[in-house]
Amino acid sequence: MAIIPFHIVDAFADHPFTGNPAAIIPNAASLTETEMLQITDELSMEAGFVLPPETSKADIRLRFFTKRREAILSGHVVIAAFASMADRGFYKPNPEGLEIRLETGAGILPVTLTEGQDGRTRITLELPEPRFGEPVPAGEVAAALGLPAEFLRIGDHGPQRVSCGFDQIIIPVNDRNAMRGVFRDMEPIGELTDRRGVGGITLICPDTYGSEADFHCRFFHPRVGADEDLASGTSLGAAAAYIIDRRLVPVADHNTLVTEQGHSMGRPTTAEMCVHAPGGRIQTIELIATGAVVMRGSFHFNRRVVLAAY
Repeated sequence: MAIIPFHIVDAFADHPFTGNPAAIIPNAASLTETEMLQITDELSMEAGFVLPPETSKADIRLRFFTKRREAILSGHVVIAAFASMADRGFYKPNPEGLEIRLETGAGILPVTLTEGQDGRTRITLELPEPRFGEPVPAGEVAAALGLPAEFLRIGDHGPQRVSCGFDQIIIPVNDRNAMRGVFRDMEPIGELTDRRGVGGITLICPDTYGSEADFHCRFFHPRVGADEDLASGTSLGAAAAYIIDRRLVPVADHNTLVTEQGHSMGRPTTAEMCVHAPGGRIQTIELIATGAVVMRGSFHFNRRVVLAAY
């Protein structure tokens, strides 16, 4: 009989039942890939599996699964995983910042755990270096979203392929009302991502609900994970790269961007990115967040029976 503990953690949250939930399996070394997929499917949310590193250059390793497949990186799952590990004392953050090297499918990424004055752990993940791809015609995106193409532009800037560990199309929107409501038909969006060879699309708009946010966002990835996500680190990292590269805000050497997301899903969520761009050139993008553990449990299953049924 296998007994596999798990945590459910709300990422981008400082108290339960907010932010974006993820499942964390803290001792996953004994699991097969098939079992990881089964556990992810059973929990019906993205999951992170904590493993020993495969290289001496890393301190710890994470594998990421959606209900559809393995992903090379998931920002909110990283936040959830380190909130879980700090909560159970695996890592002990300090006010100066505890530095950790995380092995992922996207490479080895620096993570810093900082103990705040309130006792909460602030997790800083340095995302992979942004890559900018081809512009995507606004008309092509508009057809997939069922929106007029004239809404999909901010100034002279239109949709473009961008990646911070996850290829996607960043879509600037000049009217937040165009982003409201439910996009019920995901098939045209899935066809767009298939055709362009990306994992998802992120809509960004400078017209926000809250005064503390710089941009309102929505993220769709129907072929990879959930149809819509409450908040995704790799999505927001790419959005931040686009915003700074296109000068949609005044650019300094160090830029803090706050995004809001999830209003259409009834769970408003904010996130913070820091874009380091000395001389106006993007050098690094950091995702900064906290997480709250909301559930602890364990799976109990007979390995031979489970594998035979899969």
